[in-house]
Amino acid sequence: MNNKILVPVVTPFKKDESVDHEALKKLVRFVLDSGADGIYAGGSSAECFLMSEEERMAALETVVKAADGAFVIANIGTVGSIPAETLAAHAEKAGANAVSSVPPFYFRFSFDEIAAYYHDLARKTKLPMMIYNIPDLTNNGFTVSQLETLLADDRVEYIKFTDTDYFVLEQIRSHTGKIVYSGKDEDFLSALAAGADGGIGSTFNFMVKNFIKIKELFDGNRMKEALKIQHGVNELVRCVCECGLIESIKYVLSLMDIPCGHARRPFRKLTAADEAKIKIALQKEGVL
Repeated sequence: MNNKILVPVVTPFKKDESVDHEALKKLVRFVLDSGADGIYAGGSSAECFLMSEEERMAALETVVKAADGAFVIANIGTVGSIPAETLAAHAEKAGANAVSSVPPFYFRFSFDEIAAYYHDLARKTKLPMMIYNIPDLTNNGFTVSQLETLLADDRVEYIKFTDTDYFVLEQIRSHTGKIVYSGKDEDFLSALAAGADGGIGSTFNFMVKNFIKIKELFDGNRMKEALKIQHGVNELVRCVCECGLIESIKYVLSLMDIPCGHARRPFRKLTAADEAKIKIALQKEGVL
């Protein structure tokens, strides 16, 4: 599989907070033309949990069309099985290449309940599945054995690993042979060293070329050069996280002539001081 760098595109919104489908098309083409291998559609970077089911479906259709044959994974995760299964069926119909889902969250479901959630999803679509390990936001920290159990299903081909326990990453990669995507932008190089195959990260939206370069340098065993680029990435990651991740990404994209509007409420808008700080960081790292 050559789809190593996937961009979880943000969702552009108009002033009335409706989805800006024309801007979304432009963003998809921007990241693909910048060298991305594919798109991770409808993820948390896209504010999926602030969107209705109908909006998520329509946005996915826009992404698949704009991708024009490029690899697209559709995030169909929700708190409950029924809406996730509806989104999974739609993703297959819309032409996505695979589906992904976070574990069902908020209610602190047991591992058996989470496993049943993924099992039921897999039966609702013929598409390969990606499971998603992000314990900081789901309150579900899987053990190596639990992840091996989930990945043992032949229909599960990938895992998005948004954690820094690289012992776990190394173990599941070596024991299961499944494709592992790092979800921590600031630790991309570390994840590659632990066995990750590629990455899916929010800041890929505006600096995907940096991550492509890190992967190329890592593959060429040019670690010092890769670490230097990772440091520059981390300076920007720190800056946008301090100012507000999604809103900052949308602001940076607007500076690149891709209007994305604002993140949906209750996310706050950037202050003038935030914008100035981001511009300085972008210029320092040569992104603008």
